[in-house]
Amino acid sequence: GVGFLYINGNEKIKPMMEGGSQERNMRAGTENIYGIAGMAKALEMANDEMEDRLAHLGKLKAHFIENIKDIEGISFNGLEVEDHMQKVLSVNFPTSDKSDLLLLHLDMAGISASGGSACSSGSDIGSHVIRAIHQKPIGKTIRFSFSHKNTMEEIEFVVNKLKELYPSGVQKKMNLTH
Repeated sequence: GVGFLYINGNEKIKPMMEGGSQERNMRAGTENIYGIAGMAKALEMANDEMEDRLAHLGKLKAHFIENIKDIEGISFNGLEVEDHMQKVLSVNFPTSDKSDLLLLHLDMAGISASGGSACSSGSDIGSHVIRAIHQKPIGKTIRFSFSHKNTMEEIEFVVNKLKELYPSGVQKKMNLTH
């Protein structure tokens, strides 16, 4: 049990528990020294590896986008914003006989994705934000998250599964090139 909270000097917060004058009256109890040391080391490592991790995430995400963008009817949310999040990609899939069960198909293949925000993970009701952005129904929106621990092989696995579920775009592209 350890956490980190930055409090802007202009903000005033009230403690949840009384006591703890050694903690400026904000927290009662004894500090978890081992947890604090572990968190400090984790923050140090994350900071030292941040640029490499972001570069890796960028490569994974770019590869994913490049390899699914030929699916007919697919579109992306937020890519036109230059500072879009490296770790998350929101994808609109066209309505099809499989789109209602797209999350289930992905889950059965061992692929974790979401139909909404992270806090609605496991829910299949979709994002109210995406519904508000788009004036007309757009099919099925899926949120994919990327980690520095993901591999290019994992990205290829997801791409191949999506192309199994939406083969028309792949066939269309193949017909155009032959």
